Amino acid sequence: MKSLALGLLLSGSIVLGGAAAAWGHAAQTDYFVDLFAEELQLEFTASFSTGEPMDDAQVIVYAPGDLDTPWAEGATDEAGHYTFQPDAELVGDWRIEFKKEGHADIRIVPISDLGIDYQNISDAGDTEFHRLAHIREGIAVFSVASLGVGAIVWQRRSAKRH
Repeated sequence: MKSLALGLLLSGSIVLGGAAAAWGHAAQTDYFVDLFAEELQLEFTASFSTGEPMDDAQVIVYAPGDLDTPWAEGATDEAGHYTFQPDAELVGDWRIEFKKEGHADIRIVPISDLGIDYQNISDAGDTEFHRLAHIREGIAVFSVASLGVGAIVWQRRSAKRH
């Protein structure tokens, strides 16, 4: 009985510990607006939720109305910084993707005739990148639950035989 309980506890700890590590390593992107800059630009800082910078993360910028062809491609520096300088004549919603190690964060930056609409910069989220992570987590939870039910059934059958 003790070995069964220990096995269940160990299995659950491994699965939930791995899931917690995955949850704790999400991507996030902050931005800084220099209202006195001479050029139209935004300073982004991409990092993991642990605080670790997303250094050398892939950055893909899409102009309004064209999500098929990247307008610009680059990378963050060692501190996770990236400077976005859009073409002021291309008004609409710009999509900026930050990607590294299977994690991503996506920002939508609206540009109007007046410049960057700072009040409406939004986070498109990272759900597109983490669909498989949710599936894996579901399978892990189902596996632990199945293991627990199987252990209970096995123990009851063993108790009836003795």
